[in-house]
Amino acid sequence: MKHSLLWFALFIAPGSVIAQETHTYSTQVHPKTWRFNSGFDVGAWWGGTGVTPLEPKTDALVQSHLMHQTAYSGDIYLEWLRKKNKPGSVGPGFGIKTKATWDWFTASNGGDGNGQESLTLNYVNVPLLFEYCLSFKNKVTRPSYTATTSYTNTYVFDHGDYYHIIYNTTSTPGHYNPGGVPYTDAIFAYAGPQICYLAKGFHSLNGTESVDTDPALTKSYAGFIAGFCFYLANLNVDISYQRGLTSICTGKSVYVSGCLFRLGFNLTRRKF
Repeated sequence: MKHSLLWFALFIAPGSVIAQETHTYSTQVHPKTWRFNSGFDVGAWWGGTGVTPLEPKTDALVQSHLMHQTAYSGDIYLEWLRKKNKPGSVGPGFGIKTKATWDWFTASNGGDGNGQESLTLNYVNVPLLFEYCLSFKNKVTRPSYTATTSYTNTYVFDHGDYYHIIYNTTSTPGHYNPGGVPYTDAIFAYAGPQICYLAKGFHSLNGTESVDTDPALTKSYAGFIAGFCFYLANLNVDISYQRGLTSICTGKSVYVSGCLFRLGFNLTRRKF
C-alpha cells in the first residue's frame, strides 16, 4: 500500500508543476507614445511685416502711402510630440501644435500734424501646425566650479603733512555646481494654416485716432504660417513667416504677410 501511494505521488507531481506554470502571468510596461508640452512666446519685427500693399491706389483702407511698419506678437501654445518608434532612436519624430496668438500690426507715413496717417490692426489667430523634428539631443549639465574672487578699493586722503590710505576688500566665495541636470536641444520645422480674427482696428488721420469702422475692412482672413523653432532646455527661439491667403479689404488684393521673431519659455522640461 505504501509503495502504491509513493508511485501515485511521483506520477501526479509533474502535472502539478505544469499546472502551476500554466497559471504564470507576465506584465509589460508600455512607454507613453505622445508627450505634451505647453508654454508662451513673445516677439516682434520691424519693417516689412504687416499689411501689403499700403498704397491708396491699391488699398482702400489708407489715404496716403504708409511705409513704416512694426509688428508685435505674443502667444500661448499647446504641443503634442510623438516619440520615435525606431530601435536605438530617442526623441520626437513629429508633432501637432496649436496656439492662441495675438498679433499687432501698425503702419504709418512718418508724418505729423495734418500730414499724419497710421493704420493699426489687432488680430487673434488660431493656427494648426504640423511639426517635424530635424535634430534632438538629450544632455545633462556638466559639473563646474566658480573660484573665489576679490576686489580691493583704495581710498587716499591727503591731510597735508601725511596721507591717510584706506583699503576696502570685497570677496565673493567660490562654489561648486555638481551638474547632472537633464535637458534637451532640438530643432523643429513646422507649417500649417491659421484662422485670423480682427479684434480691433484703429485709423489715425491728421493726429486724430479712432476705431476703424471702414466697411471695406473684413473681420477675418485665412492664412498660412511656416518656420523653425530652436529649443534649448526650456527656452525657445522661433522664426516664422506668415502669409494671408484671403484679402482683408473688400474688392482689393490686400494681405497680411511677413516675418516674426519670437523668444519663448516652455512650462515643462522636454525629456524623451
